[in-house]
Amino acid sequence: MQESRKQVVGYARVSTADQNLDMQMIALKEYGVPEHQIFSDKMSGASQKRPGLRAAIRAAQGSDVEFVVWKLDRLGRTVRGIIDTMQGFQDCQLHLVSLTERFDMASPMGNAMFHIMAAMAQMERDLIRERTRAGLKAARERGDAHGRPQAMTPERAGQAELMVLAGAGAGQILPVLQAMDGPKIGRSRVYQWVREYRVELALALETETGNA
Repeated sequence: MQESRKQVVGYARVSTADQNLDMQMIALKEYGVPEHQIFSDKMSGASQKRPGLRAAIRAAQGSDVEFVVWKLDRLGRTVRGIIDTMQGFQDCQLHLVSLTERFDMASPMGNAMFHIMAAMAQMERDLIRERTRAGLKAARERGDAHGRPQAMTPERAGQAELMVLAGAGAGQILPVLQAMDGPKIGRSRVYQWVREYRVELALALETETGNA
C-alpha cells in the first residue's frame, strides 16, 4: 500500500467501450490511489482526444505527486506515442509510475530506462524516415504518383516531408511550396501528396509495430 505522504493520481484506459476497467482500477486502488483520483478513457491509445488523460494530468500538477498507470501501454498504442507522452510528463515534471513494469521515472533506473526508450524511439523515427525517402525515390524513378516532377519537385517534396514529420497540415505546407522555385503548384496537388505521404508513413509504422 502506498504511504499517504505522497499525493497519487491514477489513469486507466481500455481500447473499446465493451471492455472493462476493473483490473486496472483494482491495481491502482491497491497501490493507494483514491477512487476519486482515478481518471479513465475508453478509446484507442492512438486517439489524440483522451479527456480522461488530460484530466488526470491536470489533477497531477504540483510538487510531490505521482501519476500512476497499470502499464505503460495505457499511455499510447505505439512505442513512439508512449515515449512522446512520457516526454511531456518529464517536461511538466510529473512523476510517472507504472505498476506492471515496476517503472518509476523518479528513480535513477527509471530515468535511465526512459532515455534508452527515447533513443530507441528516435531511431525508429529515423528508420521510418529513411525507408520512406527510399520509397519515394524509387517511386520517382518508376514514374509513380510521388514521382511526377512537373510540380512536386524533389526540393518541394523534401520540404513537404520535413513539415509533415513536424506535424504541419497541408494548408500550412501549400504556401511554403508555392513560394519555392519550380513550376506552378496547386492546392489539389499538395493535398494529394500529403494524403499519400501520410498513408505511407502509417503503413511503415504499422509494419514496424507488427515486427516489434
